[in-house]
Amino acid sequence: MILQNRPIYIEEAKSENMKKVICTFVCMLSVLAAVPALQVNESELKTAAEDGISFQNYGGPHAVIETAAAITGIGTQLGQSVAVDVNRSATYRPEGKYTVIHAVGGDEPGKLDADIFVIQPSATVDHIRNVRRILSGFLTAAYGYTKDDADTIAVFITVYNAVYRNELSVFNQKYKAEVLKYLNREQVGLSTVWTDWAGGTQIVIPLGELDGGLSTIDTSVISNADVINSLREEDDKGIDVRSNMADIKAREAEDASEKARAAQKEAVQQRAVAAEAKKDADIAAAAAAADPDNLEKQQAAAEARQKAVEESKKAETASKNAEVQQQKADKKTLEVQTEQGRIVQDKKELAKAAGIDTSSYVTGLTVTDEKNRYYGLVTVDGDNGKIIRVSPVKQIRDTRLYTVSSVRITDDEGKSTVYDSLFMVLCGVNNKKSAVKLCLIDTESLELKKETAETVSVAAGLLELNGSYFAVIQSGKEWFAARFDKNLNLLNKSAAAVHAATAITIVNGGIMVTDKKGNPMVLSADDLSTRW
Repeated sequence: MILQNRPIYIEEAKSENMKKVICTFVCMLSVLAAVPALQVNESELKTAAEDGISFQNYGGPHAVIETAAAITGIGTQLGQSVAVDVNRSATYRPEGKYTVIHAVGGDEPGKLDADIFVIQPSATVDHIRNVRRILSGFLTAAYGYTKDDADTIAVFITVYNAVYRNELSVFNQKYKAEVLKYLNREQVGLSTVWTDWAGGTQIVIPLGELDGGLSTIDTSVISNADVINSLREEDDKGIDVRSNMADIKAREAEDASEKARAAQKEAVQQRAVAAEAKKDADIAAAAAAADPDNLEKQQAAAEARQKAVEESKKAETASKNAEVQQQKADKKTLEVQTEQGRIVQDKKELAKAAGIDTSSYVTGLTVTDEKNRYYGLVTVDGDNGKIIRVSPVKQIRDTRLYTVSSVRITDDEGKSTVYDSLFMVLCGVNNKKSAVKLCLIDTESLELKKETAETVSVAAGLLELNGSYFAVIQSGKEWFAARFDKNLNLLNKSAAAVHAATAITIVNGGIMVTDKKGNPMVLSADDLSTRW
């Protein structure tokens, strides 16, 4: 491929699941206008995932990185507050970054109680996985869910709230007045764009039975047809999380069946008690009728009649409870069977799709902010220009892309993964949220997988030589030349400070930089020791 009559880098990425040619190119808008098959414009990027819920997360490096445990702990603390008395309506941490409104009570048959998770204006959450971590921590602490079940339910809660974002009429039909008095159309639900979350979010969590069991959260509501259809639009059709939800529902059905059997047994016993009470009442009534002037017999008849009525009501309640539990068990079982059937079909479709030829896919840079010269990665079908995937990393600062292979990365939850192919780029913005760093981006998912701990100079850029990667990093108030390996481990740092905007030039096996006084300086490419 030729860009403005200059050849550019071409890399071939080979993996077990996908073999595709990744052609790294700079998609400058003026150039793309002359190449119809590869045109990419802003409207196309925005509508690339219109068919389903696709969360747009902040994808760049962070100035401050919080651990997964710390993020989950936010929800845990809120959940512990709710757990003190789940039957009392209350608002917890109204002045905090995250607030929970526990809205329960009111006799409205067929309507739901709810927890409302509010993301306040001061909150800093910027990725859907962290929203889900907070919700998972909340569910485990408030209602006793296991971590695995809470993680699954948290996914469904977020998709449910995204599907019905701003649809207040939907919530009006389903929830009690105690819940609705807190909701407003502008904030209800969850936006798919992270910049809308702080100060604009009311995540509604439908509550079922407040007994601390599996049915505390109404799983039927958060996994309705709209939600399932949205999950099916994902690349993997959401099969794993849908299977997990089916498992939860199957256990709910089993619990409901056990409750139904117990309630039916109680109903049989209660009907026997009621029959005996009615028999006693009939005997007492006959005795009272035979001796109308006997006040004791009249009183005994009245008491026996009242007891018979009470026992009859108890028997009726027990029978209704057994019927309700059985209906619930049947409903959950039907939902499980239906979903398991769809999962089987979706697995077949995925297996068929795995054979799709992806050799024409190309990945490159497109302008995301012309004024500030920010770039983002996009994968398109080189044969027809169809957008396949858009990277959440929107602030790549240099048009040079380096491809590294066989890199092992451990995520913030301790899971280790070996990536066949990653892009190394310079990305980020120096502000309270972000910092400019060296980043590794997956060549297939286009998501950020790792970033340096060190802040890197934008002006100096990034340069590769013999498998080492050179940049300029900040240490205190000074800047130093730095050498990294493909895993973004810092190998060496120059002893002498350099100019933050220095060029990095390859010279006779070393690199030339400019020191902080403006003088040229040559460093060894092996260890960044000063040669002269």
